[in-house]
Amino acid sequence: MSEHSTSTATRTYHKAKRAEAEWRTRDRIVGAAEYLHSTLGPARTTVSAVAGRAGVTRATVYRHFADEESLFLACSRQWLSRQQIPEPDAWTTVEDPVERLRTGLADIYGFYSRGEQMLTRIHRDVDVVPAVVVAARRAREQLWLDTLLGARPSRRKVVRAALAHATAFTTWQSLCGAGGLSHRSAVELMVGMVEHIGTGGEESPLPSGPR
Repeated sequence: MSEHSTSTATRTYHKAKRAEAEWRTRDRIVGAAEYLHSTLGPARTTVSAVAGRAGVTRATVYRHFADEESLFLACSRQWLSRQQIPEPDAWTTVEDPVERLRTGLADIYGFYSRGEQMLTRIHRDVDVVPAVVVAARRAREQLWLDTLLGARPSRRKVVRAALAHATAFTTWQSLCGAGGLSHRSAVELMVGMVEHIGTGGEESPLPSGPR
């Protein structure tokens, strides 16, 4: 090998090593942000805290991410890539609307359970979450709702409201967190609620209680 070829190969090697080191640094920064978002919450996560946990300077953080929003987006993408996201396309293979609801809620509640720590803090600190992240979450939730609603013969506003309540993270928190229900029990409770409302009258979906 000529001296020139050796020099070129050496430069290429060192460039590759530097690029690899930069990616490792970037990964540490994103990992630090993800950890802090899930423990402290986005509202209490500062660039200084991210830099400290990643073992880099603030300047290094900003070299990799122009602003806090771009770091948040990278953190969100990484966290989601590690999750088992509900798959509404799979629910559509279930023709019976009750079974589709049961299948969908089990899928959604499993996602909530696995991601509880991060989801709790993201919902709590929603005011500082980038609009694009909030919009993406709401689009996913809307797809879940539309998929469950599409299998039902009734599309009344009250049924949509009941399904929206059943699929909400805060509902899962109330039932399985504060209420201590198992996933199965929570799913069956919500299926019963939606079916009760769905079979009610147009104007009075719920039976009248004693006055």
